[in-house]
Amino acid sequence: MPMLAGRTALVIGSATGIGRAVCELFAKEGAAVAAADHGHEAARAELVTELRGHGADAFDLACDVRDEAQVAAAIDAALRRFGVLDIIVNNAGVGTAKVALQDQDWAKWDHIIAVNLKGVAYGMKHALPPMLARGYGRIINTASQLSHKPAPFYGAYCASKAAVTALTVSVAQEVADKGVTVNCVCPGPTDTAMWRSGDPSWNEWKAAQLPIKRVGRPDEIAPAYLFLASEAASNMIGQSVSPNGGDVMW
Repeated sequence: MPMLAGRTALVIGSATGIGRAVCELFAKEGAAVAAADHGHEAARAELVTELRGHGADAFDLACDVRDEAQVAAAIDAALRRFGVLDIIVNNAGVGTAKVALQDQDWAKWDHIIAVNLKGVAYGMKHALPPMLARGYGRIINTASQLSHKPAPFYGAYCASKAAVTALTVSVAQEVADKGVTVNCVCPGPTDTAMWRSGDPSWNEWKAAQLPIKRVGRPDEIAPAYLFLASEAASNMIGQSVSPNGGDVMW
């Protein structure tokens, strides 16, 4: 039987990269999928067509996670379409240019925190009430291996992702005995648009550190989300699952 047969999921940050791979895998494993993202209209539509090709009930919607009302509306839309929301993946995120802290532009800092941290918090806040009312839910946040092994010149990004990991652990303790699990995935360097838009010299330096000697692929990261969304992960509480090519080994 498919691992997510009969389950429903909302993936926020779904049009490209890891989020898209998660949607594809969830649909293949039997879930109905709401795919939310900011912009990327054509990619969202293409993704929904693909998901429906796997037999999934799927639809897409716009969601800018900097706006709490839009996050709440996305969750409401999934509930209206599916009746229940079993799984939410808070995956929306943005990167930053390589910059020393003394040269940090605080407007860019605020933007990164708004998307990477507050966007995750909004998703958790508004998904929790219906999940707690049912006594069941799977919340999966996207952090980063840089939350465990921060790198130089990317302080804003590292800080935002470390905060996601800490927030995950905090909220997991609040709701674990109420049927809702909260965990995060901490991907290592992965071949996504965000990675490819980064500083080439820094990317080369980072990739050379990996025991696997290459960056990951989105389809190699997505199974971590599938596991955490499944019944097999019922004892996973506040955990960081780290598909990272060996960059962080614990």
